[in-house]
Amino acid sequence: MKWGLVCSSNVKKSLSLAKDIYEFLSENGMVYVEKGLAEHFEKKESSLSVMNEHADVVVTVGGDGTIIRALREVEKPIFAINSGGMGFLSEVESKYAINGLQKVIEGDYNVGERSKLHVEIDGKRLPDAANEVTVQTAKIAKIMYFQLFVENELIETMGADGIIIATPTGSTSYALSVGGPIMDPSVDAMIAAPLAPFRLSARPWIVPLKKKLRVSVLPKSKETKLVIDGNYVEVVTPESQITVIGSEKKARFIRFGESFYQMVRLKLVR
Repeated sequence: MKWGLVCSSNVKKSLSLAKDIYEFLSENGMVYVEKGLAEHFEKKESSLSVMNEHADVVVTVGGDGTIIRALREVEKPIFAINSGGMGFLSEVESKYAINGLQKVIEGDYNVGERSKLHVEIDGKRLPDAANEVTVQTAKIAKIMYFQLFVENELIETMGADGIIIATPTGSTSYALSVGGPIMDPSVDAMIAAPLAPFRLSARPWIVPLKKKLRVSVLPKSKETKLVIDGNYVEVVTPESQITVIGSEKKARFIRFGESFYQMVRLKLVR
């Protein structure tokens, strides 16, 4: 079996766990190791694109940020081990890592698919979003003005700190914090949630993934930027045309049977 191994190599707890996992995986196949880890292990490094091409399963060690980073290029099934904080997207906690990997080796698992977003600016395709796309002001406490279209039909004109366009996976992330709904991952839709809107009547929209959502920044807006999954950043101007639609690519997770609703109850309901 061929494995990919991704980890936040600057986090001591994650690095220590990744070392144990590497030794276990090496006994059960070939391991492609991400750059930061490769330096610590004195092994040959592999890019995420190489892992996506050659690995059967990509193992992530860390928190949700590590998973989202891997998903920028990985379409192979991800087995996520939480050694960080909440670990909402992870399948097992660190103490169950080896037992979980043994189940993967035995084939005792399912693969769940989740939607991603295809993002373009002026026809140029950007990295897909696993969690969300945010169009927001580049400066704190400055309002941007924009129009929101679905299939070229205007649905909103408003002033706000920005707008979050989230996948069902991202519905429990940034979008949730601004009043967006929690969405079952099996629902083929995205959420468009305004960020600190300057209007009491502003509410989130749920739009089918097959429909094209477009954001047009109005000329009176201040400096604006587009952020994908809290990482990739592009500067946006009033001339920019931002379009978002469901991607043909999917995020794929190895699961042992715990339901989405159980995960919400365990992780979010306190």
